[in-house]
Amino acid sequence: MLTAVSAAVIAAVASLVGVTLGALLEPWKLNAARRAKLRNDRADRCGRFIEAAARARQHLISLNVGHRQHKLAGADAARVAGYEDDYYTARAEVRSLLGLLVMSGPDELVSAAKNVRKKDMDLHHVRHEVDEGAKFDRLRLPPLVQTAVVALDRAIEEFALVARKHTS
Repeated sequence: MLTAVSAAVIAAVASLVGVTLGALLEPWKLNAARRAKLRNDRADRCGRFIEAAARARQHLISLNVGHRQHKLAGADAARVAGYEDDYYTARAEVRSLLGLLVMSGPDELVSAAKNVRKKDMDLHHVRHEVDEGAKFDRLRLPPLVQTAVVALDRAIEEFALVARKHTS
């Protein structure tokens, strides 16, 4: 009889300890789950931001090439307008994702994203540059455009490095 009672007591104590530990650990588990979801959301936003910035960059290059073709070689103006529409769509996505990153932080990531946005605007301002000597060269971008493209590429890479640090 003692054995049955002692087994029941041990089972009751073990059950009580298990329930108590579960109740004590539950806030930590919830907090860990919340942090994991935040990290995943941030990683998704950063990935979308990089993709949108890269699309905007490519549309600006296409816009520059199309503009130079139109200006110097008489190419299709509708195609240039299409590049411009595509660029503004990607730019709007960059802006909205930047807003989400500002809202969720951290500041280092926001600063890197703002730098990408600034470099995008620098490229945007020189998108209508033409070739020197009024001679169209599809293989080479005008020097101001090339410099702005390289700066935007570097800003995107720097953002990706900061994003990796804050999302892994």
